[in-house]
Amino acid sequence: METQNSDLRFTLYVRFWPEPDVRRIRLATQVKVIFALLLLLLAYWPEASASDFPCPDELSRELYGRVQELNRLHPLSQAEPGYSTLIELASKRPMDDLSLRLACFSLARRTFRTKCSDYGYECPDPGADLIKWPAQINDWIPKLKANILALKSCPEAYIREDLKLPTVRVGPILHGDILDEKITGWVLLKLDIDEFGKVTSAGVVSSKSSRLEQSALRAVRKFRYQPELVENRYVPMEDVSATVFFHYWDLAEAAGCSTNHE
Repeated sequence: METQNSDLRFTLYVRFWPEPDVRRIRLATQVKVIFALLLLLLAYWPEASASDFPCPDELSRELYGRVQELNRLHPLSQAEPGYSTLIELASKRPMDDLSLRLACFSLARRTFRTKCSDYGYECPDPGADLIKWPAQINDWIPKLKANILALKSCPEAYIREDLKLPTVRVGPILHGDILDEKITGWVLLKLDIDEFGKVTSAGVVSSKSSRLEQSALRAVRKFRYQPELVENRYVPMEDVSATVFFHYWDLAEAAGCSTNHE
């Protein structure tokens, strides 16, 4: 009887003795191994770089530099042929959309300034405040494009001007789809601004690609503006236009290309 009781106590002792949790130890070991492999993979993972992304070529850099030269060339009559040639070439090369925008923008403004009277405006003195010019140019974009052959190849977004510029501008986040599919273009938005200069609401007016809209909306919500002062107090503003551009060179820089266009 005593022997049976001893055996029973021994059996119970062994059965309820806290054994090591083999499954937990095994799982912890597996997690450590997976984590180590991930660190190793990240260390050797190729970045989205020039090896995977077609970087701007030498011609792209030449075109960008050429725009700067044309902007310094006076009078406009001497620069016009150069603008025309550059716009024609850049409009056929997606990676040169930045040079295209700068050339369109400059040619439109220089043409308007030189031929104000042709568009129904009295041309101001060279040193005059041109703060109201953007609105005038926006009004006359159809006429400019109809009368200036080179501007016909220019998207309207590359000519128009936002009437109120932000004091703080945040660039859009170029997420994977935009980079992978090399989506470029622009998004035109309307913003409401409070009395502190913060964006309270934003809506898309138009865009070249709907795939860019969410990224643009997130960016403009971080913009800051100088609020309007009315009767010695700041007031909210409505329907403030803002344009967010997605240029090929921005995508290239995000992918690791060296553009050196500053």
